Amino acid sequence: MLKHLFIAAAYFLLALAVALVLPSFAPGISTAAGFIAGGVVLVAGALAHEVWARLDAAEVNEYRIDNLRTEVERLRVDNMRLDGAIAALVEGGDSKAKKDLDRVVSEVRVLQSLIEQVSAKASAPQKPVAEASAPKGEDGFDDNQLLDIVREGLKRDRVDLYLQPVVSLPQRKTRFYECFSRIRDEQGRVVLPERYLEVARREGFVGAIDNLLLFRCVQLVRRAQSRNHNVGFFCNISANTLADRAFFSDFVDFLASNVELSRNLIFEFSQEDVEAQGPEIDEYISRLGRLGFFFSLDRVRDLAKLDIQGLGRKRFKYIKIDSAQLLDREKALPASDAEDGNGPAIIGVNVAALKRVLDVHGIDLIAEKIESEQDLIELLDYRIDYGQGYLFGEPRISKDVVASAA
Repeated sequence: MLKHLFIAAAYFLLALAVALVLPSFAPGISTAAGFIAGGVVLVAGALAHEVWARLDAAEVNEYRIDNLRTEVERLRVDNMRLDGAIAALVEGGDSKAKKDLDRVVSEVRVLQSLIEQVSAKASAPQKPVAEASAPKGEDGFDDNQLLDIVREGLKRDRVDLYLQPVVSLPQRKTRFYECFSRIRDEQGRVVLPERYLEVARREGFVGAIDNLLLFRCVQLVRRAQSRNHNVGFFCNISANTLADRAFFSDFVDFLASNVELSRNLIFEFSQEDVEAQGPEIDEYISRLGRLGFFFSLDRVRDLAKLDIQGLGRKRFKYIKIDSAQLLDREKALPASDAEDGNGPAIIGVNVAALKRVLDVHGIDLIAEKIESEQDLIELLDYRIDYGQGYLFGEPRISKDVVASAA
């Protein structure tokens, strides 16, 4: 809307300028003729604006129609599969038909749970943040505006999936992507999690956002597998998702019907969440492991609490540690003080000792937040398996990454 107002203002001002200035520069032209010339410019500008606006609207509508066609085709295929599976069951069909039915039913359950969560949050009455506690950030948004962006983002499907590459070292070949969420406002400006998470957490929106991101990760892996993209995707399972027992139970059931996703999907947990989980959540993780999924541990804050042997038994295949933390630890205690292979013993060990302990238990080390060549050179001395950070690529919206890899 704003761009059309600017365009209209531009040709209106041009027409006014012609009407007022033309008689001054051309003495033979009367004031009336000048206004007529200005009127011609105004009409020509309006007609050109109308043509452009129609072309622009047609392009937008064509894009929307293409998306609708894709969605309708997907629903048609799913409906055919469901009809076929039900018919086969009614006729005493084989196990493959039953599996297809289970697959569709489990996905419908997860989708229904997501729709209910998102709809409930987006439609809940808004409680404005007190003016005194809502200062504007550097991006110009205060807490009330951020809350509106989160609410409208859920309602208008403006929660986007972003991917950042994780590369093998020293080759720097992309082997994985980590999935992140971003929210767009009405003007298309991207709002980062560090800006909206606190407000979203306070108002109870984080669970819906996390669960939506988790399911979109699964959909992304499906698309990647259909295009034979041989890369893995790290997808975070947050404390909010773990605490939502109904959703997580349905989600695990859904994955049980889609075990082929385990080839490319790695679930990521923070150290704090792994330590705080109860027996019921531990059983879900064990079940995912039995289905063939591997796990990654991130946001490691205390190496002294790591039970590396236990993590290996639970199919934790990767551990992510901040590169600055790794480089600081190289200046700590000698490696000889902590090489017995137990997690709690690696207090203050250097990178080489930590790497040897991880290798013993089949866990790969990923150095995060690598932003300079100098840091990378230092880390390469310790045979770090993988690297992640702006040095190798910033997060990009998922549709652009998949399109460039096609």
